[in-house]
Amino acid sequence: MSDSKSEKRRLFECEALPHLDRLFTTALYLTRNEEEANDLCQETMLRAYRSFDQFTVGTNCRAWLLTILHNLFRTSRSRAKPDRVSATGEEFERAIETESLRASSGAANPETILAERSIDQSVQRALQDLPADFKAALILVDLEDMSYEDAANALEVPIGTVRSRVSRGRALMRHALRFLGGERRLAGMET
Repeated sequence: MSDSKSEKRRLFECEALPHLDRLFTTALYLTRNEEEANDLCQETMLRAYRSFDQFTVGTNCRAWLLTILHNLFRTSRSRAKPDRVSATGEEFERAIETESLRASSGAANPETILAERSIDQSVQRALQDLPADFKAALILVDLEDMSYEDAANALEVPIGTVRSRVSRGRALMRHALRFLGGERRLAGMET
């Protein structure tokens, strides 16, 4: 029995542990908090190890781990207070406009504006403000390079729904970034 446990541990280390950095990145996008992301990753790895006998060696371990991570995140969020996430595309667009106006009116110094609103921060903000369903699909497909099929399995929705959410999420991101870019041009920030 101890040989079986040591073999399970060795196999788990070979298959699952190489994906820990990617899991943490995804957890950080979902939670927006480093401590919560660490907790979510630890719980994911613990659950994965406990149920590793259900994993088929040779299949996509990262997708399997991300499915566990996403399910744990969804479960934890359903128990917690609602997150400040846009429910609809229109609400998302209003939030982006409000944030842009607040940022441009709150800082009089162009150097301060530039430091606070780099392109990377704009992308992060736009992604974080997406409605939860669109954000989850974009993170799995675009950031984690999962196939639509694996993302559909992780999100427990049909593949067509994932395709639709990714498409709509990308459109919302383009709109938000174009809007934020327009605000920068108006403030004289683009070179």
